[in-house]
Amino acid sequence: MHQFSHYDIAIFDCDGVILDSNALKIEAMRNALSASKISPQNVEKCTSFFAENFGKSRFYHIDHFVNQILDIDESLVELFKSDLLSFYSQQCKSLYLVAQATPFISELLTKCPATMYVASGSEQQELRSVFQQRELDSYFEEIFGSPEKKVNHVTNILAKHPASKVVMIGDAVSDLDAAKDNNIDFIFYSPFSNVEEKMRELCLKYNYRIIDCFEEVLKEL
Repeated sequence: MHQFSHYDIAIFDCDGVILDSNALKIEAMRNALSASKISPQNVEKCTSFFAENFGKSRFYHIDHFVNQILDIDESLVELFKSDLLSFYSQQCKSLYLVAQATPFISELLTKCPATMYVASGSEQQELRSVFQQRELDSYFEEIFGSPEKKVNHVTNILAKHPASKVVMIGDAVSDLDAAKDNNIDFIFYSPFSNVEEKMRELCLKYNYRIIDCFEEVLKEL
């Protein structure tokens, strides 16, 4: 496994990696589902799926809720999806401004010599606005989000930097898959992951690095 200074390009996930926002976003989705007046049992089914598949776009999750979990009249599906998306998005805009930065991330972003990108499952324009308001945008070459898939963002970043040494830093299966499918290195940042046990198993399987604090890689710069 390489030292962090080895990489020319570093691609960061946002939730649970740059911002401690995983739990806040799960609660936001639970609130949005509850406001949609579906049964408490279905609220929990949807929220559990959301947490277990965190890192994928909200559009993917809402489609799954409608197609696989909920029984909604076909004539009301688009209205339901629109209202749920709107309620959730409104909460995200607020919570992103109050979510704490993860420990040592500011120091890492300041010190890291690599060209840095964000590839997140969060909605792209919302994410860019929040990064600008929090004065995080200046650290990154570009900030990418949904509805485009994370794996495609990584592919496009690699196309801009042929022959570069690249790493993806994430906390969810979608992050690991984006790295694996693009044949680049991956670092699992563990403290805020919703699926830590599963991620540790996958990292062991594919020989990916695990860190429990960004201070570990700061020492390598």
